[in-house]
Amino acid sequence: MAESVVSGVVSRLGDLLLQEAKYLYGVSDQVELLQTELKLMQCFLKDADARQEESETVRQWVSEIREVAYDADDIIGTYALTVASRRGGGIKKVLKRYACILDEGTTMHMVGSEIAKIMMKISNLTTKLQTYGIRASLIEGSEASALNERQREQRQTYSHLEHDVVGFDDDVNKLLDFLLKEEEGNRVASICGMGGLGKTTLAKMVYNHHKVKQHFNCRAWLFISQQCQRRNVWEGILFSLLSPSEKERDEIRKKRDEEIVDQLLQVLKEKKCLVILDDIWNTEHWDILCKAFPVKDTGSKILLTTRNRDVALHADPRGFLHNLQFLNDQKSWELLEKIAISWREDSIIKTNMESLGNEMLKYCGGLPLAITVLGGLLAAKHTREEWEDVHRHVKSYLNVQESLQFNNDKVLALSYNELPCHLKPCFLYLGHFPEDFEISTKELVQMWMAEGFIQKIQHKRGREDTMEDVGERYLQELVQRCMVMVGKISSLGRIKTCRIHDLMLDFCISKAQAENFLQITNIRSMEESEAHIGKIRRIAINVESDDDYLNVKGIKFNEHPYLRSLLYFGPLDLPFKESRFKKFKLLRVLNLENFKNYHIKLPKDIGCLIHLRFLSLKGSYVKNVPSSMGNLMCLQTLDLRYSNYHVRVPNVFKKMEQLRHLYLPYRYWISEKLEVGNLCYLQTLVNVWPKKIRLPTSFTFNRLRVLKVGSIDGEADPDLIEKLNVRSYFEGSPDIIQIVSSCPHIYNLHIYDKMKKLPEVHQFSSNLAKLTLLNTRLEEDPMATLEKLPNLKILRLSINSFVGKNMVCSERGFPQLQSLVLRSLRNLEEWRVEEGAMPSLCRLQIDNCKSLRRIPDGLRFVTTLQELEIKRMPKTFKDRVDKGGEDFCKVQHVPSLVFQESEWFHELLTRYSSVEFFLHLRI
Repeated sequence: MAESVVSGVVSRLGDLLLQEAKYLYGVSDQVELLQTELKLMQCFLKDADARQEESETVRQWVSEIREVAYDADDIIGTYALTVASRRGGGIKKVLKRYACILDEGTTMHMVGSEIAKIMMKISNLTTKLQTYGIRASLIEGSEASALNERQREQRQTYSHLEHDVVGFDDDVNKLLDFLLKEEEGNRVASICGMGGLGKTTLAKMVYNHHKVKQHFNCRAWLFISQQCQRRNVWEGILFSLLSPSEKERDEIRKKRDEEIVDQLLQVLKEKKCLVILDDIWNTEHWDILCKAFPVKDTGSKILLTTRNRDVALHADPRGFLHNLQFLNDQKSWELLEKIAISWREDSIIKTNMESLGNEMLKYCGGLPLAITVLGGLLAAKHTREEWEDVHRHVKSYLNVQESLQFNNDKVLALSYNELPCHLKPCFLYLGHFPEDFEISTKELVQMWMAEGFIQKIQHKRGREDTMEDVGERYLQELVQRCMVMVGKISSLGRIKTCRIHDLMLDFCISKAQAENFLQITNIRSMEESEAHIGKIRRIAINVESDDDYLNVKGIKFNEHPYLRSLLYFGPLDLPFKESRFKKFKLLRVLNLENFKNYHIKLPKDIGCLIHLRFLSLKGSYVKNVPSSMGNLMCLQTLDLRYSNYHVRVPNVFKKMEQLRHLYLPYRYWISEKLEVGNLCYLQTLVNVWPKKIRLPTSFTFNRLRVLKVGSIDGEADPDLIEKLNVRSYFEGSPDIIQIVSSCPHIYNLHIYDKMKKLPEVHQFSSNLAKLTLLNTRLEEDPMATLEKLPNLKILRLSINSFVGKNMVCSERGFPQLQSLVLRSLRNLEEWRVEEGAMPSLCRLQIDNCKSLRRIPDGLRFVTTLQELEIKRMPKTFKDRVDKGGEDFCKVQHVPSLVFQESEWFHELLTRYSSVEFFLHLRI
């Protein structure tokens, strides 16, 4: 973890030296020397990080260098930002008034002195290295090699089964179907899943299955692990397949590598062999081993187990990838009962144990290793009182068991230790979130960016990936390594939410606290941690009860001036004080989503947080946007989607030149038009009203990807509920067309306001993949324009977006469209689909289009359609489409035909006000 901290600081110092050297006036030489010293430290940190568990000295050294790197980042970043703001003149007075960044006496000389102190600390650490011999041991690697060998010996697996197994019958059969199939190619099968899920156990069941023994002439089982020695692996396979005498083994050992490869290739071609490679960690290991495995003309198969899906896909893209799942409740109970209960004789005790056992299983989350460890622990407990004691402290009991213990050589920690340094802080950041929390991946990546975990990647010819793209790849890699689980998938196929298994979360928090990365809201534990490791830099506040609330009120925020992230979760409010934000000099992330204090005003002191890069008040009841927010010149993400109505938004965004994602309130008013034309990094702009913004005569949002024009206006017509309509804030469409045509790279567009006509085809971005129209009240058929958009995949025409009677989808129109929703188009009577239209359509929803007479005849030609959903339509329409109806022949090829009635809709109308209804529907 220290390696990633130092690496991030080195990178940021490099950016400052290259791009903003003018703001380091007078100290740039010292900063460059500091960067050089930190680079030298990096050489030792990878090995030192891995060896923290073996030596208190190493652990202390790693902790100290981590803190030194943070201090360097804080002082230099603050100095550069202060100089930049003073030269710009925008917030000089604010800085002086609040005195929230540097004391008035701080000068260039003092900053230079601070850097000199940091350099002295580094020098002292280097001396310690030499005194304790750490440098030599790191270079020679002798102790590290011994440690690796001990870890390998402890984790060594063998092909025989040594404990009870439950719930893998279906998994075994799926693997057997592939392995026993006589078919050219498709030679590699993979079992993939997180640590403790039972990959090795499943592989053993396959290896020892009687059908496998009958089908294959010979078998080999090899344990790989992180220390992959290809020569040892090749020899091991040959020894298992040939069963040579000792003399023959010696002859094999004397052969050159190329001779070993030739012999193994020959054996695997001549015989029908099964080779199992257990616990292979990365693609590089596969690449150095696979030279000895034939690609064709062989009946042999390879089965590998891995925690990394990339390894499986790399080994054989056409092979069989089996993603191992968690045990369900029934299978979990069967396993626990088999280990700890079934063999007991006293039926009364067995009954008592059953209820307690089911309670404790909830913590295991379907992870077989955790259930096996729990079962082994409970098997040694013979009274109800002993079981109740385990039940009260189940988390503690499991965490001290040898199999799950969070040391370097234990199951879950292995996945963490194998992460590249840039992914370690990203993973530890997940410890902020409560158990079973659905994490928005967009927000997660934005917070990673704000913390500086994501670096820009420059390609040849000047092309540059956005930090958001890189962050998505980071998340995808954590998913591929089975450390993060996918929650919801967006309509465009991206990961929308993710979550983390409870046991993995416990490990994450444990590791984060050990690394002084994160603290959770427990006052006593925070005080203990601070006494041992010093500065607290990240706090997660999880308020679920009154006791938690009292704990939160007891946190002395003014004693934590080094905070970088503050995240709040919970329905209860956190009392603000006017001076509180003055204390958070270095805060980069402030997440106050769903903050439910009904009377709170955001303090003007929030303007002191000039390091702030991420601020979210989504769903909160904060009822103002202070003008001082304009001082937050480093903001990258600002989410103001309050639950309150009619919030005044000041014209302050023009000062936030680094802003990338701006989410305006659902309903707001202005005293002057908002200037956003200079926000050249803007990628997301949500709830923007054309009549409330001021744009230059000639402008282009070159980086904008997501645009949502319009929102729900507060002053609705009296007949809103009956009409399901919202009054537009303005009449006419030129402003909307102007905005849309100025976004050449947009891929997600929502328009929620009245328009006379759509933009022309050439005015839309050719990248547009998702389009939602609501209340646009178009009189001309929109399909004539929209069907010409070459990359449109998702189209939603909702609530009076089209008020005409006839709609046509032409031949060859919508070449990429995959999902189409027609919702509450009250006047639509006839919809015609020509043969050849929508050749890629997979999902169609027709909802509350009461006047539509029949399903289009042309749907019979849309052979790609997989799901047709009919909602809130008249019974006569449903009867025509349903099996036996006169229109069923048009959709009989669709695998999924779903009908939903409308009772729920009427309930919503009676339970919610008009605006609340729209917010609830989240259209």
